[in-house]
Amino acid sequence: MIDVAISERPVVLRRDLIRIFSEDRLVAVIRTATAEVAETAARAVARAGVRLVEITLTVPDAYELITRLATDEEMRRLGAVIGAGTVLSGAQAEDSLIAGARFLVSPALIPEMIEAARSRDAMTMPGTMTATEMVKAAELGADYIKVYPLATIGGPDYITNIRRALQHLPLVATGNIEYDEIPTYFKAGVVGFGIGGPLIRPDLLERRDLGGVTANAKRFLAATRRS
Repeated sequence: MIDVAISERPVVLRRDLIRIFSEDRLVAVIRTATAEVAETAARAVARAGVRLVEITLTVPDAYELITRLATDEEMRRLGAVIGAGTVLSGAQAEDSLIAGARFLVSPALIPEMIEAARSRDAMTMPGTMTATEMVKAAELGADYIKVYPLATIGGPDYITNIRRALQHLPLVATGNIEYDEIPTYFKAGVVGFGIGGPLIRPDLLERRDLGGVTANAKRFLAATRRS
């Protein structure tokens, strides 16, 4: 049933996703305690113009939510593309792609995730911490290289030091990156961001202030997007 539903929607190709990320330089990371709140957050950030929306597999019933959003007419009209995050195995990668995810993100370097995504022309963003992992991710064909947990290991200073040797790698800053930190990370050399809590604002979601969530997401997108 999932395969039929997804096949009815035109597939966004990997090259399209790379273009979108190179323009917006932002992935909205949706990690919430319930699928209902995750769906609300996803729709709110899509209305802000955020095109890459990551549903983490830690969200209850994540695969069903990915399918629902990936086949939703409003999300399609807004140009939103759904991805899966916290992908920890090849099996989870396959299930995410079958559900309708068009890009895959992981906190770790999972070769099987990259392989599964490439076989379905989807974009990948594996997680790395060390220079060795970053180089390996590039060798495996990762489109972008997530640095995690970035704030814990030095934030922008860590990126600056890593890029002295690895200037060619497309590093992505992820985690609870605040709005005011965006220019510093760009200066350090990242090509974009995956942002969760500061972008979707759990406090506003709890109050059902969806207009506030959308306005906040617009602010972040304006700060990351190429003019």
